Amino acid sequence: MLPSKFSRSAPLGFVEKDYMEFRSVESTHRIVINDATGLPQALFSSAPSGDRRVGIEAVVDCEVEGTERRSPTGGIEYVDTLRLTECVRIGDPTTTETPHGRTWRVPVRIGGDAVERGVLGDLLYSLNRLGPACSLGFDFVGAQTIVVRNLVLRVSLQLGDGPWFVTAPGNGIAGATPLDSITSAVGVSPIGGLRGSSGLVHLEPANHAHSAVSVWFDNDVEIPEIDVRGTSDSSLSFSLTTNFAADLANTTSNGLQLCSFDVDVPRWSSFPALFDGWLRSRGHTSPGAAPAWIAGAMIYEAQIGFSVFAHTNHYSPYPEVNDLTDDLDRISALGFTVVQLMPRQPYPSYNIHDYWNVDVSYGPRAMLIELVEQCHARGMHIIFDVLLHGVLDQESIGAAADGVRAGPFADLVSAETTDSFGSDVNDWHNYLIAWSRHILDFEPYWRAGSPVVSPLIAEHPDWFARDSAGNVAGVYTKAFDPRNREWQAYFTEAMSFLMIELGIDGFRFDAPTYNDFPNWSDWARGRAGSSALSCVGLFERLRPVLKGIRSDSLMYTEPSGHALRKSMDLNYNYDEQWLVTAITNPSAVKPWGVKNAKGLACWMSDRDALLPKGSLTAHHIDSHDTFWWPTWGKKWRREQF
Repeated sequence: MLPSKFSRSAPLGFVEKDYMEFRSVESTHRIVINDATGLPQALFSSAPSGDRRVGIEAVVDCEVEGTERRSPTGGIEYVDTLRLTECVRIGDPTTTETPHGRTWRVPVRIGGDAVERGVLGDLLYSLNRLGPACSLGFDFVGAQTIVVRNLVLRVSLQLGDGPWFVTAPGNGIAGATPLDSITSAVGVSPIGGLRGSSGLVHLEPANHAHSAVSVWFDNDVEIPEIDVRGTSDSSLSFSLTTNFAADLANTTSNGLQLCSFDVDVPRWSSFPALFDGWLRSRGHTSPGAAPAWIAGAMIYEAQIGFSVFAHTNHYSPYPEVNDLTDDLDRISALGFTVVQLMPRQPYPSYNIHDYWNVDVSYGPRAMLIELVEQCHARGMHIIFDVLLHGVLDQESIGAAADGVRAGPFADLVSAETTDSFGSDVNDWHNYLIAWSRHILDFEPYWRAGSPVVSPLIAEHPDWFARDSAGNVAGVYTKAFDPRNREWQAYFTEAMSFLMIELGIDGFRFDAPTYNDFPNWSDWARGRAGSSALSCVGLFERLRPVLKGIRSDSLMYTEPSGHALRKSMDLNYNYDEQWLVTAITNPSAVKPWGVKNAKGLACWMSDRDALLPKGSLTAHHIDSHDTFWWPTWGKKWRREQF
């Protein structure tokens, strides 16, 4: 017997065969799935604005089994994996009522009819009361003796009634770009992404008789990789690489949110008000309570010591802390109101030595206290740049440097590199060349300052990400796993110590999602891919602690995706960085890019319109990251352009 709210009757005007349909009396939408595969086939909407049908072609790939090894550029890569491609429905749907609406489970096997190698799970279809009308997910059946390395969803939305215009706020696409002009894949940053985005793609038809369509990439557990492109037949294609990973033998179920659709949303001018409600329904809100002193602040980023580039070029504006203190009058006269102090260079640099060893991490304690007092005496504030991603020791830097020398970028480290944030969000080639060069430049200094093996490894082995063989993993440090609650307590205690001990006004949290690879430690294997965004929960617990010490302290971080705005007073503007390249080198701009100041202003307005209410963004042209990655002699934007 078919479950309630489930029908095989054909919707009006729908002529395809071999389908199933899901509907709810509380929704204007209907979902049609393929009877054989269980995958979505069409979305229908019946609303006062008119009936709408969007056809869907979808395929799912699953990467399974294999083993892990260190990638030449750090993190984990897989070898000898198996790619499963055929999705087969293996049972009748079931349906349940939830506080958010109605959900259907469609049992499927990915891998075709071969039981011995397929992966079992449920495709999840929801018609929502709040938020976007429809959601698509996947729930892996637990207790299967199989290791899942990744799940990839590829979709083509057949919109019809063209032409269509795309607005994807926070990404490398100009607002209201013709869909058919996006002729190659363009990355869309997810809500947990470094460069930041709402993860929302809005599609508006030229025909004003019809409503708009939205796709929202709303997974807030993993950090997926998303590509979109248009076609001349009014279709939007996207690829969603979820970065989901799990040993299914260690879990009972693993619900994975893929994306949400709505084929009856307002045109762009009225859409942000609706989206604000969607954000609040998912808990993507901003504290909206930044300290008063950050409004209109000018932040001066400073390093103590020296950095080295291309082995021989040193950059050393402040050899010692007191050199910075002596320069405060000039800095203040330039209009700066906040000093952001980087970790000491070249060691420990952007790595962790020991949070409690202030002298090594930032400089002599007495000098630092004097610096803080002198800032405050001038009405300035001071924040410390603090790291989360891992400890540096001689083992880790040795592995990283050896990986570079044996890896694909060994012969490219002398190649010219430009602004790493000016390329597509999914194009890491330029960055990885610069990163490889950086590792070799700093290797002797990092090795000289580090212990052979960090003592924390032996004292707290569960604090670190590992591969299945038990080896500690990391990009070039030994990576902390911020999902571990004991480590979270340790980090919280360290931040409290620094604030109280030195009298600083807050923190910039560097690269909290840097370790965006799965943790295959025994205790974490049930959802190995969920560590990258576990910093979100850590920051939500840290906020009341720091505000309890100093109510007007600042919490500030790099990632500008919506998930990282939930507990922050201030976020970076990496999402904007490509605009600098676009308007200063218009000959290189893609057809869908921003070409002039008017386009830039419109892009900024669209991006801000979808931010959680109360969000603040720090706008910078140069930072230590934009400075470090380009070739020597083209470090600053004024040198590049």
